[in-house]
Order: sequence, then structure tokens, then C-alpha cells
Amino acid sequence: MSNQKPGEIAVVKPYYAKEEAYRMGHERTSGWADETVPDDAEHTLSHVKESARWANTIAPTLRCMAGYMDNGHGTYTDSREVAAIHDGCEEDEPAEAELFSSVYLYEELVEAWDRGALDGYDGEYNPEDL
Repeated sequence: MSNQKPGEIAVVKPYYAKEEAYRMGHERTSGWADETVPDDAEHTLSHVKESARWANTIAPTLRCMAGYMDNGHGTYTDSREVAAIHDGCEEDEPAEAELFSSVYLYEELVEAWDRGALDGYDGEYNPEDL
């Protein structure tokens, strides 16, 4: 059950959130030696997503960035409607935004994190491709 009050909407800036998610993923895997990851790591990242660090730190951080509500445990598990500021409209008064579920933005942030992690593993850095 959501703790969101009527009329309360989180405001997020997806472009910046995706860039931050990419950076987080990149930092997580950059510099890994080939012997520290399974052979399929380059394609699935399942070894990271099955870890306690993913469940307890990375995923909750990405959910928070996506506008999820926290029910008091620091896990940000309650989805809600968010206002996503359009890229380039940050300084407009009022800024243009689109309303949608935080679940959608979370999925985009996970994709950005994955791309950053794969690029970090490969020794590349391309956040402009988001």
C-alpha cells in the first residue's frame, strides 16, 4: 500500500537519473579482472543482480532515483506516479513534464545501469548513448 497523499507527485529528471545510473554501473565493474567474473557476465550481469549488494543497495537506490516511495525501511518499494521533467526544460517556469509510473523509470534506470556496467567491464565510457 502506498503512503502517497492525494495530489503528491514525485518530480524526477530522467536524463540526469539515467546518467547517474550509468555511472553507478560503470563504477561497479570497471577494472574487473577477467578471472573475477563468470564467462557470461558480459552478456547477463546475473552474478551482480543475484547478489545481496544488488538487493540491498543498488536496486533500492535506483528505485529511489525513479521516484518510488519508501515505507520506512530504506528499500523504496512503493511505486507511484511521477512527473518526469523533459530534457532541456529544467529551467522553464513551469517546466514541461510527463506523468507516468515510477516502475517505468526504474526499468529505464536498470537498463542504463546495465549499459554502464557492461561498458565498465569492457573499459569504455559512453553515457551520451543513453
